[in-house]
Amino acid sequence: MYDDDEEPGRRSGLVVGLVALVVVLLLVCGVGYGAYSFLKDADTYTESSPSSTQPTGEKSPSNAARRFLAEWGAGNWRGAAALTDDPTPAADALVNFNTGLDIRARTLTAAEPKPELPGGAIPVSFEAKMTVGSAGDWTYTGTLNVAEAKAGAQAGKGYVVTWAPSVLHPELSAQTRFKLVRTQSGPGGPVLHAKDGTALPAAEHPALSGIQDGLLRKSKPGEKGSDSGTITLVQAGNGTPIKEIAKVGDPTAAPPKEGGIETTLDAKLQAAAERAVKGESRTTALAAVRISTGEIVAVVNNPAAGANNAFQGRTPPGSTLKIVTAATLLEMGAVTLDAKVGCPETANAGGRAFTNSEGRAYPDASFKQAFAQSCNTTMAALQSKLNGEDLSRVAHDYFGIGGDWKTGIVSFDGRVPAATGDTMKTADMIGQGEVLMNPLTMASVVATAKSGTFRQPHLTPDTEQLWKASKSLTPAVSGQLRTLMKSVVTEGTARGALAGLSGDVGAKTGTAEVGEGKPNNGWMVAYRGDIAVAVWVEGGITGGQSAGPIVKSFLGSAS
Repeated sequence: MYDDDEEPGRRSGLVVGLVALVVVLLLVCGVGYGAYSFLKDADTYTESSPSSTQPTGEKSPSNAARRFLAEWGAGNWRGAAALTDDPTPAADALVNFNTGLDIRARTLTAAEPKPELPGGAIPVSFEAKMTVGSAGDWTYTGTLNVAEAKAGAQAGKGYVVTWAPSVLHPELSAQTRFKLVRTQSGPGGPVLHAKDGTALPAAEHPALSGIQDGLLRKSKPGEKGSDSGTITLVQAGNGTPIKEIAKVGDPTAAPPKEGGIETTLDAKLQAAAERAVKGESRTTALAAVRISTGEIVAVVNNPAAGANNAFQGRTPPGSTLKIVTAATLLEMGAVTLDAKVGCPETANAGGRAFTNSEGRAYPDASFKQAFAQSCNTTMAALQSKLNGEDLSRVAHDYFGIGGDWKTGIVSFDGRVPAATGDTMKTADMIGQGEVLMNPLTMASVVATAKSGTFRQPHLTPDTEQLWKASKSLTPAVSGQLRTLMKSVVTEGTARGALAGLSGDVGAKTGTAEVGEGKPNNGWMVAYRGDIAVAVWVEGGITGGQSAGPIVKSFLGSAS
């Protein structure tokens, strides 16, 4: 069952049954990224559900190895993953590997298969040349194992690659990842500038290090502005360096864009965001956008030396996703705000029980009241109004989720796949199941809900070819979503956390279960005036308790 967020001090339940198993598998199968990992090649990859990939096989070990390497080299992650015996983690790992090092080109050459080992594995060595960002080429030798598929869905389909993280590089494991640690050119490297020209030097704004690192990748190898650095093996969860693997590029190259890098950041709001997160000991990420333009006005990644979770995080958003769920139900005419939908203590979907925190129940609740109180059981009861593709369709067509965003740096642009079965459909509707998001995508969800129109978030003023959603919410639905989010502040789960904020304010809290006995992650998304913000706190237990104070502090400076 899934329990959800409540006001500070209330606990959420644990995941059980089949849904828990699916969530745990989704979270642990990425190469050591825990609940957040990368899912996009900025040049060649548009996200679709790797879990739907059906494995295939080849008639010979040589063909299996060569085709896998060819698909990997072409940037076809799902195609390569389908040639392994475990496609889901393989697809995630291929994207993780590419994105973590900003690999722009790959040349992979297989040797002849070696003699079969006891147990049936056939090793195949290969030579790899990777163009790493604008730094240059990195070469190494790897080995993968090929074996005949003899069990499960792959039986009789020929030879497949035996999946392990070491397939991509012999140093990789489920607990490690690669990171390109760039060489700084001059004191602190190129300075970022806010939209008004205010300098945002790295020494004074360490929370922007992930953004600066991403913007350093804009030049081409060999051009003035090419960077250099060290490919470093780090711990997957916290980014702690383990060992240096290789050096790439020319450390004497001039920094890109002399005089600084222009961004859409707002100096006042960036400072407010950094103050709001200051002192937080847990891994935290914040992203804020201007609703009317899509400009990214503030970004914080804490710790500063960790991953860029604000843009590249990949984790369930919990009940903050109910904004998209409500939009889907409203756009389809499946519910009205005043409809008496109820909020029972438990509800079944697909044979599985869903509950609310601490057994809460509001038998006569309207849809508005159920949304304000974040009732999971209401969504379980309403899941029959939707088919397995409706939530995914609305997320993509209206909210831009899973599109090919051009933010100015590499980003993961969200994942709301079509659901199979009533249990998974319900889990997705409450932001669990197979749904994966990050603060940037959730801030964008809030902005779209409030304005009715998706405006793709972007970090640089010269960003071209911004991705456009194919549809806009009707004015009636957008107005209803604003009413729902305001009710969360005035009478619902954000009432205590955001008390005292004046003006036009709306929000949604979320508690995201991650399994494995780990504490839940806390989420809160909100808007005030023309600013939308999303905050994620790893291990934050509840959104109101952990993310709420950060959101309130930040929005206190927004208008």
